This record gives sequence, structure tokens and C-alpha cells, in this order.
Amino acid sequence: MHKNLLAKSVRFALVSGAAAAAFTAPAVFAAEEDGAKVERIEVTGSRIKRSDLEGASPVTTITTEDMKMEGNFTVADALRNSNLNSFGSFSERSGSSAQSQATIDLRGAGSSRTLVLIDGKRFPGSPTLGGASANLNAIPMAAVERIEILTDGASSTYGSDAIAGVVNIIMKKNYQGIEFNVGGGSRDRDGGLTSKEFSVVAGYQMDKGNITFAFDHQDRKGISDADRDYTSAGALNANSQAYVDAPGWSIYGATVAAPDFSSAQASPLCDDLISEYGNDVFAKVKADTDWSPGSTYCMYAFANVSYNKASIDRNTVYVDANYEIAEDVEWFGRAMVTQNNSWGRYAPPAAPWRKMAADNPHNPYGAETTGYFRWVGIGTRDGVVDDYNQDYLTGLRGTISALNDAQWEFYYHHNIADNKSIGEYYLSVSGLAYNQQNGIDLGSEAGVNNMKATTLTQGRATFDQYSGGIGFDAFELPGGMVAHYFGMEYFDQQFSEVYDAQSEAGLIGGSAGNSAGGDRQVWAAFYEAVLPIIEDVELNLAARYDDYSDFGDNVAPKASIRWQALDNVVVRASYSEAFRAPSLDQLYAATTFSADTGTDYPFCQSNGISDADCASRQFDTYIRANKDLGPETSEYINFGIAWDIVDDIGLKVDYFNLNIDDVISRRTITNVMRGIDAGTLPTSETFYVNRAPNGPGGTLGRANEVGTGYGNGDKLEITGVDVALNAKFETGAGDFGINWNNSFVLEYIQEVEGGSEATDIAGWNGSPDFKSNITLSYSLADHSVSWNSNYTSSTYEDDDTGHLDSWLIHNLSYVYDAGNFGSILLGINNLTDEDPVLSSAGTYDNADLYNNYGREYRASYTLKF
Repeated sequence: MHKNLLAKSVRFALVSGAAAAAFTAPAVFAAEEDGAKVERIEVTGSRIKRSDLEGASPVTTITTEDMKMEGNFTVADALRNSNLNSFGSFSERSGSSAQSQATIDLRGAGSSRTLVLIDGKRFPGSPTLGGASANLNAIPMAAVERIEILTDGASSTYGSDAIAGVVNIIMKKNYQGIEFNVGGGSRDRDGGLTSKEFSVVAGYQMDKGNITFAFDHQDRKGISDADRDYTSAGALNANSQAYVDAPGWSIYGATVAAPDFSSAQASPLCDDLISEYGNDVFAKVKADTDWSPGSTYCMYAFANVSYNKASIDRNTVYVDANYEIAEDVEWFGRAMVTQNNSWGRYAPPAAPWRKMAADNPHNPYGAETTGYFRWVGIGTRDGVVDDYNQDYLTGLRGTISALNDAQWEFYYHHNIADNKSIGEYYLSVSGLAYNQQNGIDLGSEAGVNNMKATTLTQGRATFDQYSGGIGFDAFELPGGMVAHYFGMEYFDQQFSEVYDAQSEAGLIGGSAGNSAGGDRQVWAAFYEAVLPIIEDVELNLAARYDDYSDFGDNVAPKASIRWQALDNVVVRASYSEAFRAPSLDQLYAATTFSADTGTDYPFCQSNGISDADCASRQFDTYIRANKDLGPETSEYINFGIAWDIVDDIGLKVDYFNLNIDDVISRRTITNVMRGIDAGTLPTSETFYVNRAPNGPGGTLGRANEVGTGYGNGDKLEITGVDVALNAKFETGAGDFGINWNNSFVLEYIQEVEGGSEATDIAGWNGSPDFKSNITLSYSLADHSVSWNSNYTSSTYEDDDTGHLDSWLIHNLSYVYDAGNFGSILLGINNLTDEDPVLSSAGTYDNADLYNNYGREYRASYTLKF
């Protein structure tokens, strides 16, 4: 294997050692004033308030100022650019019912294993994402105060889906005054105003309470494949081979399979299509390496009309309020309503033409067969997605003076997420059959109108939660009083996704799906204790009991310890266990169709094609849920040191190991094809590969259809080290700041082939073993400048062979504070206009990890009263 532990160790030593050496100086400690009252606050990962910000579990904080200096437009951007988002995460994807969504994926463990909170309260998952992952695009950027990221198991505190960590988004509250912000951005490669923002934040302070209001509007245009060299359809020549030399082209043009699927040929009318539409739309291409020797395709250049990045247009109203209704009793409430509209585009519908008649002029075989056609006369498939998220929370909190000022809280939380996806200009299979039955010309106006169809998918998730708890001090140890917190909660989660009847019946070409739905009720009790064993040693214990309506019960424990080794050094360690039930869509969704992209390595190897030349392409894929899925369990270990080298200079190093057993996952189609060929994954109703007949000499036929679904796999184990350096320097020539965060993935062990032994893939394609984010800032009087850099290490393209470049993005910003006249921000994102990392074939395959925005100029104006 390519893994080189020595090289990783040296790299880690250089980062941490250089940081320490550069800033080592005589320690200066600030003594607290005698009798000063230290404020106790709640830190993400615990419900017990405390005075020490550096606790027993690692927490990374991103402030609003950090997000602006790093050039982030949305909350999702800020989290996506974090070094802790190890392998990237889902963002706006054109042409999908989830095209309006964005998620966070800590450690590369999966977005469904990262819990998102708003002000410490669970933010429910999106119905489009099966209710398992939160949609970050529902959160208004203008109302965010800061983001706290806990990189430790927190299921004992917050519930089962906090396996990989917690993202706690702290909103603005107790705000006074009014603030206006307006801004825009222009991507160099797209021109014009490609992003716009406008927000108002206002707050009013009363004698007994406060109300904070925010309105936030953001919109960002999508990106077409044709507007980037690396996503537009490639130029073809007489020797081009399908998919190997034809990126951005599809077999779904006018291609006809032999009745026994042993070969395929371009339609005899392909030349007519080329004459009518042009050779940059249709083309004859050899398919010797993709189907069989002597095969040809009539391919269609879908990438000249499709979009890869969807647009977003979001409006959010946010209100937070609190009011003292009696002595030691306060009412609090929150309302957040978000409407998000997204637009995306696929090429015209692509669908099999089944039972093509023997005498059809497109059919070169003279027998009934199947064609792969692009129905260009219908027009491009445009997807419009509307998300409507309503989040309401109300509760009471207070103190009980008779119980040593014990603090209690009770609240009710209600969330409704409605997602509607409309697809225009799809193929009506029944309309096609009607045309054929009645001899209607498929290219005529009447024929095209008969074949047009509109799809509709409506998703809804509702969440109702009742939660209460009390924190109090009781019993004394040598280090002080023991703090306790006990709480209980109940929540009801319901999910449904309803497709139109024609899609469910399989009568829509270019799209398919089935309605699904389910519900779950969970009752939980949780307890925490902070035990000051001695003055400098604190032991934290936590446990949570969950009782699922569909999965029985479970106890998730956690123990952590914090040692104040020196006045400026904290040593910490933690161990936690967790349990995660399958999401509702993984259990109950009906079989759905997708055109998944994968690589048929068994076909290539059997036909003498190297792995490096084995092109990825889309396959007809059928995805099945699994009502027999079991829960997954995990263990999380963390050990770290936080060192305040001198005042305003701190270094943190944390080692972590996350081990998940019985992993719930959907096998990729590449995994299925490999596993079935290797014999490690048995063929079943869920997992199968339908292939064309074997070629000459018994060589394997190409895959035409792949079945996949959800299952409990062997394991997923992630081991790594985080290193963070933060420093501030105040000088007569201005103030300097450094914020440097690094994440090293030492091991990422998971199953590569279906049913096979797990393999370490850290450093493979899509799994970089190092990410770094550094921001340097300088301010003098009314002027401030910051430079932010995001680095993603190089990877091996295929297993431990081949090589993909590293990725380094620079963002520059300048702020002028004009006092009462407001402040102006000018910035450039991706200063050097770097392309995303491409495959050796020049294709853009990983939009989760590398964005394709290119250089972007941005400006905003903020005015406060």
C-alpha cells in the first residue's frame, strides 16, 4: 500500500513543531482578581454551564467575522471550507430533487452522522434527504453569531446521530440597534452579478426582555457545464472511443442495442441528426472498449446544455425573543421561516426505447430490440425546487433559589419542512406508445406535445419535540461541588415523499421514483455530572437512554477527563459509545431509479483495459430500501492538549479514533460490480448486475443495469490528528492575527469491494489525508486586510496508483470602517482562479470536495445604528 506512516509523522511534526518553535517565549500569566465573579456559560457538548471554555472535548469556533474574512457567502460555504469537513460535503446539485440542499460531513463519516443544532437545540433533517441530514441552506447567514463544531462523540448528550460530532449554530440574540447589509459578487468566468445579498438585523431591549429580528435574502446563480472547459462536451475525432475520449457525451443519443445485447450500433439516421442539429450535438463514436469490438454509438453532447451547479434564491425571517414573566422565570421563543427556490437543468430526456419495432428506420438489426435515445424535440429537462422550512420553539427557563440556584428549562419545538420538486419536459412513455400506435410523426408538433410530461415530487417532514431538564450542584469533592444535569425528552418524527402517479408507474422517461413514508417516536432520558476530583482534575460523566418505537432501546455512555496540568496547559481525554438507527427512507422508501455514475472495473480488466483507462459512466440503477436494516454502533476516543504558549497565542493538538460497526450505507454501483465479480457479494434481489453476453474468448460483457441498496457493512474506522494554532499580536504598527487549523487523516478504513475485508483508503481519490485552513489578518485604525488559504492534499487516483494534484485556494479581503457612515468589504475569492482537481482524463468528478466557482469578486456595505 502507498501509506507511509513515517512521512505522515514527519509532516505532523513539522506543522506542530514549527508552530511551537515560532511562537515559544517566556510564559506570562494573568492572575484573576480576588473575588471576581466568573461567568458560567454552556459549551457545545455539555448541558452543564461552566467557566472554562477549553473543556474536556475539542470545540472549534467560527465567528461571523471569520466567515466574512474567509469569503463565505452562506453558512454551508463556511462549514464546507472547514478542515474538519474532511472529504467534502453535498452542495447545490443541478437536476436533482435535492438540488437546493447543502450538508456538513465531519470526518468523512457521512452527513447523517453529524448532528446540526441551532442554539443547542436539534435542527431536524430534510425530507429530501430522507429526514437523516439537515439542510444548511435553511439557515440565514445574517442571523448567525458564530458556529461551534464539536469533534467528539456526543450521542450521550444530544442523541444517536451525533456519532461523528456536532455543529452548533449560535444565532444572534439580545441584539440592540439595527444593521443593514447589501452586497453582490461576480464570478470571473460567468460575468455579471452572479450573487446578491441583502439583510436587516434589528433588536429592541426592554426592561424585562429583548426581541431580535432578522431578514436575510441571498441568491446565487447556477453554473452550466458549457461554461467551464473541463465540464463542457469534449471535441471528438474519427478515432474517439465512447466515454474514454468523449467526456460530456452520452450513449443516449440514437444508439440501438442488438436484440441479444452482444453489440450496439449507431442508428442509421444518426447522420440525419448530425445534419439537423450539428456535430457538436450528435456524433458517431466508436464503442469498441465500452460495449464490444465493432460497436458504435450515436452519442449526444449533454454537457453543452446541462448545468452542474444549481441556483439558490433564499428568503428567511428570523425572530428570537425572551421575557421575564416572574421572578426567576423567563419565557423564551424562536421562529424561523425560510423559503428557498432553486433552478437546475438536465439535458433533454434520455430513456430506453424498449420494444423498438423491427422495421423502425432507426433499427439496423431487423428485429425487435432496445434503443438508447435522447428525445431532443421535447426540450431540456428543467428542475424547479421549492423548500419551505418552518421552525418554531417556545419554552420557559429559570432558577430555583431554594435548591442552590438550580437552573431548569422546558421547551416545545415544532418543525415543518416542505419540499416540492417540479420537473419540466420529461418523456411520457405512454405518449410515445400513443404516437407509434397511431402513426404520428415523433418529430411533429403533435407528436412532441404527446410525449411531453411534467413530474412532481412532494416531500414533507414534521418534527415535534418536548424537552426539559434541570441543572444543580450537589455533593462536594476535594476540587469543589459536583455539577449535575438531568433531563428527559420526547420527539415524534414523520417523513413522506410522494411522486406523481406516472413516475411511480415507470411511465416517465428520464426520471423515476416511488412514494415512501414512515414515522418514528423516541423517548429519552439523559444525565451528566462534572466531578472536580481535585482542584486541577475534572471528570465528566454522561449517559443517555433512548427508546425507539421501531428499534428498541439503547444506552449511550461517555466519560471524559480534563487536567489543568499547568496554568497554561490543559490535557484532555474522552471515550464515548453511540448507537444510530437507520433513517426512515433507508427503511421504507420504495424502489427508485437513478442514473448513477460508476466504473465497471471487472469489464475493463476482462477486456484488457487498464484501470487508468477504464472510464466512468452512467448506468441504469435501481435502489432498494431495506426494512431489515439493523442499527450501527460506534466508539469514539479523543486525546488532546491545549497550550496557551503566551497570552493570545494558543496551540491545540487532538488525536481521535472513530470506530463504527455494522455500518449503514448504500453500496456504490462500482462497489457492487466489483463485489459480485470477486464473489464477495452474493447476487440478490437488491444487489445484482445485468450484463450483455460475454464477448469473444469469454470476455465479460458490459453492465447494462445495476441493482443496489442499503445494508449493514463491516466497519468504518477513522483515525487522525487535528492541530490548531491561534495567535494575536498588538503592536504600534497595527494588530496581527493568525488562525491556522489542520486535520490529518492517518487511517480511513472501510469496505471497498462488496463483502470484502475493509481497506485503508486515506489518501485515495476523494479521501485526502490532509486539509488545512489558515487566515492571516492585519488591522490598523479603520483598515483591515485578511488573507485566507484552503489546502487539500494530493491523492492517489486509483487505489495506490496514479496521482491527482493538491488544491490550494487563496481568498483576499479588505474592510474599511467609516464609523457612522458604515463599513465596506471588498474581496476576491480564489485569487489565482484555480480549477477544481480533475481526473487524469480531464473530467470533473468530485463536486463535493472541489468547487468550480473560479475567481469571484465580491463587495458589501454594512451600516449600523
